[in-house]
Amino acid sequence: MSTDPPAPDRRQTTAVDVQVRTSAPDRSLVAVTGSLDLHTAHHLADALQPLLGHDGHTLLVDLSGVTFLDSTGLTCLIAAYRTARSTGVRLALIAPSQPVLKMLQLTGVDQVLDSYPSPDAAPP
Repeated sequence: MSTDPPAPDRRQTTAVDVQVRTSAPDRSLVAVTGSLDLHTAHHLADALQPLLGHDGHTLLVDLSGVTFLDSTGLTCLIAAYRTARSTGVRLALIAPSQPVLKMLQLTGVDQVLDSYPSPDAAPP
């Protein structure tokens, strides 16, 4: 009989936190922290959806706290951008973290989505 301890669980748990703040009647800031991936991107999509239907609204997505972005997270951002364009919402990214910025640059999405270093730097 073996007395070896059980092997550690190698499944990586991912978590994301999405906070929505309205800074003005026509301006919202969505702050995202954690991993934005296959298991968590729907949390961001769910938070963005009701904000994407207001013509003339500015929607800022703060990605400074995102530690990992995979293709599903990237697809979520692109889908939000497409919806925003069709509904008249201005969508911009705020302070993408290094992992996010790397993914945006590798895919060329940094050439499509506007990005600013802070919410105050984004045009009204």
